[in-house]
Amino acid sequence: MVMGMSEVTEVMNRVKEEFAKREGGLQTVIFVACGGSLASSYPARYLLNAEARNLRIAGYNSNEFVYATPKAVGSNALVICTSTKATAETVEAVKTANKLGAVTVGLTGYDDSLTAQSAQFYITYYHADEWYKDPSLIHYNSQGTALKIAFWLLKEYEGYEYYDQAQKAFELMPEIYGKAYEKVKEDTAKFAMDYKDDKVWNVLGSGVTYEAVYSDAFCFFQEMQTVHCVPIHSGEYFHGAFETTDKDLAILLLKSAGRTRYLDDRAERFLNKFAGHHYIIDAEKLGLDRLDEKVAEYFNSLLIHPITKQFITAMGEVRMHPMSYRRYMWKFEY
Repeated sequence: MVMGMSEVTEVMNRVKEEFAKREGGLQTVIFVACGGSLASSYPARYLLNAEARNLRIAGYNSNEFVYATPKAVGSNALVICTSTKATAETVEAVKTANKLGAVTVGLTGYDDSLTAQSAQFYITYYHADEWYKDPSLIHYNSQGTALKIAFWLLKEYEGYEYYDQAQKAFELMPEIYGKAYEKVKEDTAKFAMDYKDDKVWNVLGSGVTYEAVYSDAFCFFQEMQTVHCVPIHSGEYFHGAFETTDKDLAILLLKSAGRTRYLDDRAERFLNKFAGHHYIIDAEKLGLDRLDEKVAEYFNSLLIHPITKQFITAMGEVRMHPMSYRRYMWKFEY
């Protein structure tokens, strides 16, 4: 069985038993988290919104969930809260969902975290700063765990017909990522030298890959490299943001495999005409075309997210600005 899938199946079967006792059963699935943890649920949310006909799907920042709780949170709601340790706002979100009668699942890196202890059920995933260097762990993280839950929900509640293809895709991902990781090593060195002095970035992408766009912008560039970065959906690029494009603006385009690739192709054509300081990372060329086309697009970010960390980490090393550096985070109350 796929790494981590047995844990997901065991816990989610217990969740299903709980909903079977409740009138109306499961109707709403809400993913709640902050920052990179919220971004990590985006592929799962995208998959469920794309494929589910009956389930209502949403995603909320933890603090917004606490202060502007959606009315759907109740006995027919599954609230999945993600925090590697115990982000205070996310723990409070779990408690809020519990009080309103929802079924809560905590996704966390540690069995003894407050996230795990506060939720009715919990699933642990692997977390370490250097996780992206080990291809065997490619889907044993928060993003991969949420995606496994989403495929399980589709199978159990929506009669999803491509579950087996999805499991095969999970099995292939370590090999695909391992080859991609080695393939881009020289490219990361050149990228680091070419872009080390840029202080303003745009990152573009579409579909599931928007998870990597968001994470690159807010986590890798702004949080870890202290440079301004704007996350832009490829389809929205032509509705405002492209007016800032010129030959000096640093732009990173993350191209998807799958149905939304047309949006990225269109952005690439424009960049080739009017930009000049842009870089393209293409999931299809990095091996995602090996997956069954019925499910491949849902794995875009599992591949691109760690690849972009490889690139940006290399840039950080040249800049002598480690990815672990923070000005404010974890240093005082805020």
